Amino acid sequence: MYCTSVVTTFKLFEGNRLLASRTMKAPALAYVVAYIVLFSGGLVYGHWQLHGSLSPTQIALSVFNAVNAWICFCEIALYLHAQQIQRDQKGLHAKWGLGRLPPLSELFLFEWVPPSAILSTTFWSKMWSTYAQLDPSYVETSSFGFCVDVGNGFSTIVPSVLYSAAMTYPVLSPRWLGMIGLVMYYQELYGTLVYYFQYFYNGRPEAAKSSAAIVWGVVVPANALWVLLPLLGIWASGRLILDDSFEVFSHADASSYPEMIIKSMLARLPTLS
Repeated sequence: MYCTSVVTTFKLFEGNRLLASRTMKAPALAYVVAYIVLFSGGLVYGHWQLHGSLSPTQIALSVFNAVNAWICFCEIALYLHAQQIQRDQKGLHAKWGLGRLPPLSELFLFEWVPPSAILSTTFWSKMWSTYAQLDPSYVETSSFGFCVDVGNGFSTIVPSVLYSAAMTYPVLSPRWLGMIGLVMYYQELYGTLVYYFQYFYNGRPEAAKSSAAIVWGVVVPANALWVLLPLLGIWASGRLILDDSFEVFSHADASSYPEMIIKSMLARLPTLS
C-alpha cells in the first residue's frame, strides 16, 4: 500500500514537472539575464551586508565573472557537441548564407524554452552554430578559435566563481586570491587578443562574407568584454598582492570567515548607553 502511494505520488510529480516544462516558457535571454542578476546581485548585496560598503570594482568583476561562467558552460557545450554544431551551421548557411545572422525572431537567444533548457548543453551549442556564420573557425575543431574557447571553458569556470565569492567572503587570503586572479585574467586577455589577431590576419570577415557592420557591431564588441574587464581584474589582483589587503574591494578586513560573521553580528547589536 505504501509503495503504491509512493509510486503514484512520484508519477503525479513527474507529470506535473513535464507539464510545467511544456507550459512555463520564456525567451532564453530572460534566463541569462535572471542568472546574471541573481549571481552578481547576490554577491553585491552580501558585500554590502558584510562590509557596509559598495565597491565599483567588485560590482564590475562580479558581473563579468557571472557572464564568463555562463560562457564557460557554453564553451563546454562547444566541445561536447562539435559535430552537431557543424550540422546546424550547414543548415543556417543553406538558409541565410554565410556572413548573415538569422532575424531576431529566429535567434537562439529569443527562442522560447522551458527552464530545463538553461542546463542543457545541447541548447547552448546553438550559440556556436550561429556565431560560426560570422567566423567559420568555430566549426573547425583544429582552429585557434575553437581550441581557445574550449580551453577557457574548462579552465576558468571554477576560478571565476571562486574569485567572485572571495572578493566578499575571505575564503582565500588577499595574496592567494591575487595570484589566481592574475593567472585567470591574463589568460582571458591574452586569448582574446590573439583571437582578434587571427580573425583579421586570416581574413575571417572576408571568408565569412561578413559586412563591416557585422564585424564592428557584433564580433569586435562581443569579444571586447574579455579585454576590458580582464584588464580591470589584472589591476585589482595586483593590488591584492601588493597591499596584502582587500582594500581594492572597499574593505580591508582579512579576518577569517567565522571572525567576520561574528563582527558583522556584533555590529548589528544595539549599542548600550
